[in-house]
Amino acid sequence: MSTINRSSLERKTRGYWCDYDHGNPEPYLERYIKELLPEEMEYARQREESKLPDQTCDTLVLLVGFSIEPLLQAIHAYKPQKVFLVLNQRYGREKSGESWGKMVAKLIGKLPDPPGTVEQEVIEAGPQQVFQTLLEQVRQVEGTIIDITGAKKNMVAGAFLYAALANVPVSYVDFADEAYDPEEGKPYGYACDIGMLDNPYEKFALRDWERVRQLYHRHKFRDARRLLVGEDSDASDTVLATMMEYLPDSESAICKLAEILHCYELWDAGLYNEAADQARKVDGFQPPTAVERLDGKWFEIGQARFEGGLAKFYEDTSEFQAYVYDELARIDRLIRFNHDYRSAFLRAGSLNEVVMLARLVKLVDDDSRREALVASLQHRTPGAYSVFDNLRRSVGHSFQIGPTGNDEIHYDLCFQNAPEITVVVTEQMDWWKNVPMFDHQGSWKQFINRRNDLAHKYYSPPRKWAEDALNFVRANVEDFWRPDAGKDVETQAQPWSEVCELTGLNEYLPPNLLGDVSD
Repeated sequence: MSTINRSSLERKTRGYWCDYDHGNPEPYLERYIKELLPEEMEYARQREESKLPDQTCDTLVLLVGFSIEPLLQAIHAYKPQKVFLVLNQRYGREKSGESWGKMVAKLIGKLPDPPGTVEQEVIEAGPQQVFQTLLEQVRQVEGTIIDITGAKKNMVAGAFLYAALANVPVSYVDFADEAYDPEEGKPYGYACDIGMLDNPYEKFALRDWERVRQLYHRHKFRDARRLLVGEDSDASDTVLATMMEYLPDSESAICKLAEILHCYELWDAGLYNEAADQARKVDGFQPPTAVERLDGKWFEIGQARFEGGLAKFYEDTSEFQAYVYDELARIDRLIRFNHDYRSAFLRAGSLNEVVMLARLVKLVDDDSRREALVASLQHRTPGAYSVFDNLRRSVGHSFQIGPTGNDEIHYDLCFQNAPEITVVVTEQMDWWKNVPMFDHQGSWKQFINRRNDLAHKYYSPPRKWAEDALNFVRANVEDFWRPDAGKDVETQAQPWSEVCELTGLNEYLPPNLLGDVSD
């Protein structure tokens, strides 16, 4: 096509305006499509700095007002396969939303390259109604653009909120200031500027649902719960408050999610009894294995002391295994998510001592003496160094456990309330030799010395040290049991997608907020 003459376009446009009949707009809009629209869009493309989009879309949502020409320009520019019209109930005294929509759909069909499908929905204009309509009609539709050019302000608010939530592009047909006719108060169509508006959730970091999803993935359950529903009675600036304004039916699903977050929060803090009580509040919710197995069996704190607890802690039971694997996963998260390498190392050191004492208990054949040893370990434990030393050096020999010891026999285990037991070690224990640590070959002495340094001094270890400590205790666990012993122990929170389905949030959130977050 040859270069379009702007003066000629302006004369045609003024003639179109002069003839236009607001009482019967359809034939004049057909004339616009045939005579003006192609030249307007070609002129816009030929401008030195084109203001037309360089992308197409599968579905174009149009909020329909009285001005139809900009909507036709948007369709011409984006070339959608489908157009979805959102209409008010009335267009003046004479036109209903349904009849206005039929007229617009008919006009769209007369475009040079019309979309394959045109659908419409008539609503009572308002933010909540627009939000709800878009959520129901285009939530699962990929490749969607929402154009807000023709909408009333109260419709724009709902469309913008939905677009921001679903991360759907928002388009607007604007016009250069110098292209307005001062007498008519209208812009010339050739000066159209069709483009995307900034997503306010991205621009102002207000994408709270995305933050909740990310916090959940990183096991920041308390932060996610506070963002979701607030603390105590203060819920004014929360996701719940916003969703209640536009989708009041979502309250139940959000509160159910908050209950699950609270359970995970208690679990991650090692409060297994409380986490189990919280889990029972949510029908169909499956908490981590340790919560189920240690329910009502874990210790409580009262009178400045630990009370109760697992009666057979340190014995090779399913409850003990659940605790050990839960701790391994918790240490891993301290490294990956919290970057708290000192805490991770110290927890690895503590867990390693627990596993070493379980190894010791397992060597006692006599049931009554083994129970007595477990009971004494609940009150006081021997030093980690002496446990390692005895189990390492006494293969094929025996050593004594008792309340008092012979200082000349350095590998006797002596600690308060210990029963007098002779322990026979039958297998060599050297699993640590295949675990390189701290840039040296593995050594249990190195591990204990580093752990003591971190416990009693101000050092902050590098990440590699924390990872080495985790590998050390993991190797201990795998050697004690077997590499796949924990395959049936669930140590992670449920995938976000499953939680959304369980709570019913998948009825309210778009696909981009329902997927699981990858590391």
